[in-house]
Amino acid sequence: MKPGRLFILFIGFIILTPTLSGQGPEFTEKKAFRSQTTYLFDAQFSPFRNYFALTYGDNTIEVYDKNWRKVFESQGNPKAVAGRISFSPDENFLAFSKYRSTTDIAILRLSDMKVVQVLSGNSVHVNTLTWSHDGRFLACGGQDYSVKIWIHRGDKLVPLQEIHHFEDPVRRVAFSFDDSFLGYAGDNEKIFLLKRKDDKYVLADSIYNARGYIHDFVFHPSRMELAVAYFKGIKVWRYRKSHFVPFDSITDKADEVHGMSFSPTGEFLAGARYSDIHLWKTGEEKYVNERTLYRHSAKVFNIAFSDDGKFMTSTSSDRSAIIWEVSNIHPSSRSVVASYLHDDLTTAQKQILTSDVLQDILKRLDPTLIRGKDEFETTAAFNQRREKLAKTTLGYLQEHLEKKYHIRPAPDDMVKIDIQNLIGYNADKEIYKIRFMETEAGVEIPIEAARQLKSDWQKAYILAWKYKDKQSPFWTYSGFKLKHPVNGNTYPVTPLENPFGLRSETGLPSGRTITPEKTTPEPAVPAGIPVSRSLIFATNVYDAFAELINPVLDARSLSAELSDNYGMIVELVENPTLDETIKKIREYARMTYGPEDQLFIFFAGHGMYDPVFKEGYIISRDAKPDDETKTSYLSHSNLRTMVNHIPCNHIFLAMDVCFGGTFDPLIASTSRAAGMYEDISPDAFIKRKSKYKTRLYLTSGGKVYVPDGRPGHHSPFMRKFLEALRSYGGSDGILTVNEILPYIEKVNPQPRFGEFGDNEPGSDFLFVVKK
Repeated sequence: MKPGRLFILFIGFIILTPTLSGQGPEFTEKKAFRSQTTYLFDAQFSPFRNYFALTYGDNTIEVYDKNWRKVFESQGNPKAVAGRISFSPDENFLAFSKYRSTTDIAILRLSDMKVVQVLSGNSVHVNTLTWSHDGRFLACGGQDYSVKIWIHRGDKLVPLQEIHHFEDPVRRVAFSFDDSFLGYAGDNEKIFLLKRKDDKYVLADSIYNARGYIHDFVFHPSRMELAVAYFKGIKVWRYRKSHFVPFDSITDKADEVHGMSFSPTGEFLAGARYSDIHLWKTGEEKYVNERTLYRHSAKVFNIAFSDDGKFMTSTSSDRSAIIWEVSNIHPSSRSVVASYLHDDLTTAQKQILTSDVLQDILKRLDPTLIRGKDEFETTAAFNQRREKLAKTTLGYLQEHLEKKYHIRPAPDDMVKIDIQNLIGYNADKEIYKIRFMETEAGVEIPIEAARQLKSDWQKAYILAWKYKDKQSPFWTYSGFKLKHPVNGNTYPVTPLENPFGLRSETGLPSGRTITPEKTTPEPAVPAGIPVSRSLIFATNVYDAFAELINPVLDARSLSAELSDNYGMIVELVENPTLDETIKKIREYARMTYGPEDQLFIFFAGHGMYDPVFKEGYIISRDAKPDDETKTSYLSHSNLRTMVNHIPCNHIFLAMDVCFGGTFDPLIASTSRAAGMYEDISPDAFIKRKSKYKTRLYLTSGGKVYVPDGRPGHHSPFMRKFLEALRSYGGSDGILTVNEILPYIEKVNPQPRFGEFGDNEPGSDFLFVVKK
């Protein structure tokens, strides 16, 4: 943070007018941003509240994540003063003005905090900008008396329209809740209203009032209504019979109001009258003054609610931005549907949550699933009901995904999915990066076939399995592969996320946690029966490191082998961040295990060794390449501690990563006296081995790099490991670690085997073939 900038956390400090017996909204000041040198101008929450952005008077923008950690900062020319900001509705992008000059708009991709496009074309200052609610359009207005509209085409925003109806600067542009209208206003007495026809906006109406200049206007979030602030008050207009007509006038504490914002459902309208924030309750008949917040000491520029109704922010020329925690304000329908899915939506799912889709989903949901928990419902029953709600919501959302993206049926329980565009080909790795359903994906395809694909890719499509259990309200889509338009072959596709959402171990939707293809749900295991689980992490795609080819392929094959032939309960986590990895290990550390239960943990991906710390690391998807302190990596010492404290007696950790052999500096002997147990029964052997606590590890190499392998052919280590598993333990159907070692010991570089933590002599990890 720059000198002179302060970020302050307040706890429970409330400043407001008298409370209405808990019936009205409550505002508690929770956080504050301050500057010693300049005012704070614009502040917004992202639609799913994963980000918060604000701008300063010295033309600085800051972006924070949901944990209030600063993740982006940029300053243009300080003389250009503060700019405006707007998040795209799918939370993929942030648009902000005055990036390099007063006339441009930067498009920041939030996934990696990179400016991916700079929009120009304005001759003077950009005063206002906003995304449409479907995310297809971006509109801006400025000092050049014009409104410009861009439309998404492929990966870029391209100019669509330039509109000149004004003879004064444009101060405000806004889309109606359903994007059917675009309004703009400025330094005169008119609001121009453009109606959407196909992909164009044409002039359809205008609102004129002789009360003076328009200070601000906002559309209602769920009905065709807008509030307009003039010099002497606020006037509300409603759409009736193809025109906007006057509905209500607010004069009580409403003169010279600006910075207006509706609450997420439109039940309240907030506006600033110099330093005070006023709140009006909206209604079918009229707007009524609700209360006033006295906190700022100078002019308030902007007010904005979070979509979930839990927070409001205000910025002011008193050099502060306040974050208010809010109660008794309803969330938007988008936020409600997201909460039913535990706020775990894919990019494609976020994009289609338009007003008509949300209305359809909410209308079809069973009211008994939505109701809150009462005193007569057990926690287990409530959780089961919420799980059913998540699954049902996901099923309805998938129906809309299929319509939106024109998903067609294909033979053999498969579906066809269009490719949106090709991104680029890596000839060294023979990986073609493509995009479908708003997600990037890698296609493992040879050079010549890739060359043919580039020339005729519009005729190619993605195939995927589509299946579900008989009682399931949603579908599982998996096994993505590209159908080549020229040679007719199919090539495996690995998406960054499954755009349809998949099931995690609990059965709830998830973008990154993936179960093996066409597996059945986890079986119920009677108490006292030993359970074997597998937790597998695989990373192909990295934010800042070179992509790999085979980890996900390897992990999926391993998952299927362990599930199908060894009866293990398998969870596969693809392309996790460091935080997701640690949370998943912590989740397994909280589980309850029987004395004979087993846990196999596997990592595939990049690894590294630091000669200064003499420490090895696993590199997660979001690891930073210039991280000297290595805090964005998972160190082997931390992993040892985490795994050793999982309360499962028998744990076997395997890693197919570079420098994996540095996991334990004390390499144990690979000698095991397998023959000593030949005369006892398999059941007695399992019982005997289960007496001793197991903490064993196997890695694909020592303090060296290990090869990734050829595309689609597994890494050298994984090929031998699968070969060992497919020996199925010989005649007794029990595969021990000692029996695995001969298969992999000749792999180059030589794998390393050892023990760690609380391992006891005589222990072993047993892969027991399913009967």
